[in-house]
Amino acid sequence: MANISGDEQARSPGKAGISWPIQERTSDPVAKFFQPGSKLTWHWNWSKHWKGPLVPETSPDLIINAEFLPMVWSPELVNDGNSLQPGWKLLMGFNEPDHADEAVAKKTSPKDAVPVWIEMSKWITEPDQKLVSPAVAGNVDWLKEFCALIPPSTKPAYLAVHVYTTTFESFVGTIERFWNEFRLPIILTEFAMQSFYPNVPGPQSQQQVHDFMGQTTKWLDETPYIYKYSWFGACRDPYHLHGVHEFNRLMDNKGEITPLGWQYINGGHE
Repeated sequence: MANISGDEQARSPGKAGISWPIQERTSDPVAKFFQPGSKLTWHWNWSKHWKGPLVPETSPDLIINAEFLPMVWSPELVNDGNSLQPGWKLLMGFNEPDHADEAVAKKTSPKDAVPVWIEMSKWITEPDQKLVSPAVAGNVDWLKEFCALIPPSTKPAYLAVHVYTTTFESFVGTIERFWNEFRLPIILTEFAMQSFYPNVPGPQSQQQVHDFMGQTTKWLDETPYIYKYSWFGACRDPYHLHGVHEFNRLMDNKGEITPLGWQYINGGHE
C-alpha cells in the first residue's frame, strides 16, 4: 500500500494538467494554458515529445514552463526512432490496450505488452525517473493480469486511470475501485463529463459540465492518493474529441480558450 503523507501533499505545486493530441501537429496552442496565473502544472500528448518531428509545426523557439510526461502509446512505438523529451521524470505506458478502436488505441494482450514494458523499464537511469502504468479503457482485469506478469522490479510507481461518466458519484466510485484494487497513487490522465453507454445520456447543458468540473476537480485536489489529473477536451479540431461531447471543450476550433477552459486554468473549482 502506498503511503502518501501530508507533507508530500503540501509540497505538490498543483495536480491539474493538459492533454493535447499530437494530431494537431503543433504544441503552440498548449502555451495558452500556461500563461501567467494559470494553476496548471503539466501536459502530455500521447507521445514521446512535445517539440520534435511528431509535432512538426511547433515553433522552434516555443517555451512551455510546465512538466511534460512522455508516453509510449502502443508497444510497437517503443523503437520507432523517436526519442523521449529530455528531462522527463514520469514515463507513461500504453494507451487503452484493452480497447479495439484503432483511432485511439492499439489492442494488445497483457502477455504481449510485458516484454515491451520490460524494455521501457531499462530507460530508467535516474532515481527520480518513474513508470506510470498503462491506462485501460475500463477492463480492470487486463491491468490485474498485466501487473501479475511483469517482474516486481518493473512495477509502476503510479497508476494511470481514465474515467468518463456523467455523475459525480459514479466518478468517485470508479476511481475508488482502482485505488482499492491497486493501492498506487493515481494519475487521472483522461476524464470528462461523457457517457459511452447508449442508454445513458451525455451532458444536457454547458452549465452541467461547469458544475461537474467544479465537483470533480475539488475532490481530486482534496484526495491524497490523486497525484495528477488532466481533463480531456483541449484541442481545436472536434474530430480529436473522439466522441466526447463538445460541452467538454477547453479550446474552440479557432484556438481560443473556452469559458470551461478558463475555469480549468483558474483551478477548476475556485
